[in-house]
Amino acid sequence: MQTLATFDDGTTARIGYFKDLGHALYRIGDDTIHVMPAYFGQPDRYAVTISLGRPGDTSGYRLTGLHLGDYFLTGTVMLTGLDFAPHPHPHSPQRFPLTDIADPDARANAADYLSQIATHFHSTFA
Repeated sequence: MQTLATFDDGTTARIGYFKDLGHALYRIGDDTIHVMPAYFGQPDRYAVTISLGRPGDTSGYRLTGLHLGDYFLTGTVMLTGLDFAPHPHPHSPQRFPLTDIADPDARANAADYLSQIATHFHSTFA
């Protein structure tokens, strides 16, 4: 299934949803990220994992990382709760992409953008 989503900052994602897997690829500009449900200990199932990837990704999805303003995010983020707040993924707790953003306003904007992606995925596909 193919669809589009427009986020608060005006960017549009082209989304390919793999119904048999329950996963989706979000293509935002030249960037590709992988979004999937993540139920790790979340009985209410408000949990989404976003794999941002990195240049040279070998996952088979050709994930690229995500450009947000002046920042380039790579790695994996878990988002949980009704507001889909981002935090380190349990499998890589020392590697949280948002800590690479020094500016608190830019970090908050990046967290909000990732939350919008997770909210879209959860409300549309999960």
